[in-house]
Amino acid sequence: MSKTLETVVPVTDVAEVVHHGEKFIIPEALTINQAIDVLYKRGEYLEATVEIAEKFDVFPFDGAYALSQVIQERYGWAQGKSIISMFGEQKPQIFKIPCSVSEKVDVPWGHFELPNVDGVIMTSADRSATGRFIFNLTAQVKRKDEPTIRALFDELREYLKTHSLYRGKAIKIRFRDDEGNPHSMPEPEFMDVSGISPDGLLLNDDLTHSINANLFTPITRVKDCLDNNIKVKRGILLGGKYGTGKTLAATVAARLAQDNGITYVYTPRADELGDAIAFAKQYQSPACVVFCEDIDRSITGGRTVKIDDILNILDGIDTKGENIITVLTTNHLTDVNQAMLRPGRLDAILDIVPPDAKTASRLARHYGGGAINKGEDLSSVGDALAGQIPAVIEETVKRAKLFQLALLDEGEIVTDLSAQALHQAAVTMTTQIELLKEVADPEAPALDVAFSESVKVVMDPIEKKVKKLSDKFEQQFG
Repeated sequence: MSKTLETVVPVTDVAEVVHHGEKFIIPEALTINQAIDVLYKRGEYLEATVEIAEKFDVFPFDGAYALSQVIQERYGWAQGKSIISMFGEQKPQIFKIPCSVSEKVDVPWGHFELPNVDGVIMTSADRSATGRFIFNLTAQVKRKDEPTIRALFDELREYLKTHSLYRGKAIKIRFRDDEGNPHSMPEPEFMDVSGISPDGLLLNDDLTHSINANLFTPITRVKDCLDNNIKVKRGILLGGKYGTGKTLAATVAARLAQDNGITYVYTPRADELGDAIAFAKQYQSPACVVFCEDIDRSITGGRTVKIDDILNILDGIDTKGENIITVLTTNHLTDVNQAMLRPGRLDAILDIVPPDAKTASRLARHYGGGAINKGEDLSSVGDALAGQIPAVIEETVKRAKLFQLALLDEGEIVTDLSAQALHQAAVTMTTQIELLKEVADPEAPALDVAFSESVKVVMDPIEKKVKKLSDKFEQQFG
């Protein structure tokens, strides 16, 4: 049996009221007084305040920027509104946040009124169940405006699917201060990768093939990897002594990522790796690269709490559908704890060794640019500089240019840099090269480490005696 207004009205607080034409139309079974009661209750219903809230799994600034764009498109503006609370007057804020390497944009934050909407909307930052920062949007409005607000939420949700400040960009972000304390709100910075050329990464041939296959191909050919049932999720460890090109390789990855619409997240400290990966999970469509330098500060030696934390972080990425490429660097490959090395945690271990003679000559030509004739044979230069880090080779070329420039008149350009001049410049680098070798030798323990170890030597016997006495006391007096 279908319900009629006559059967519904006596047992309900409200009934649907449809606005149509210019007449009041009342069902035949309903008296005027009953109709007045229905309209009164409907009015009360529509004037009641409701709260609508939704959490958006994007970084808060990203959500606030998207909301400002949607409101601008829909209304043209939104007016900030001060709120009086137990803490006094809380005024709306305008954050000026980076939207590119060189530009910033004003983003409203706090409480706002919309045209023809009775109530306020409020923006805030929140944390997801896994601890990452997310955008929270709440509206407190009259129920009559609920459809308008829900439409706004729907529009924001759709906008975020295809628009983002950070997706497909190279970003540097600090989640903690230098003492390891979490920032209340991290501030992403855009990296300028426009001047980075993959052609500047010159490595030995076999190493070039390994870097291309293990790091660059998953970045530049995400769809092909997925079509061939190859997981995009990878862990890459770049090892090698100081200055061999580990960071340059990771920087080239940043350029390739941005060129291919892949988000690239750089965090400089190992204790922020978990935060960076949590951030990356919000922007892993189609993939995201996370780069962290000098991971050896946390993953050398025996199993420690720090190492276990890193292992748990890497294991946590290994879930279905997560397309995160983690790139780590270390100056001491042999010191890395073996628990890190199994595939699934670190899939590729690449030792970035100094250039051989062939690569050294290519680097010399690269740094010399137009000052070296294309036909100049640089094999002797390569032999002289084989095994040296790229910075030494670059300085050798600069020094050779300076020697030749000193022989030219002011205003002239070095255009004929010979292999002999380069070889002679390499000879003058001997002392500096020897000093670099000394610096590269194993360093003495840092002062705080040495102090900690000394205290341990003194305290261990004392702690053992205290433990022995404590156990004896427990046995006697229980």
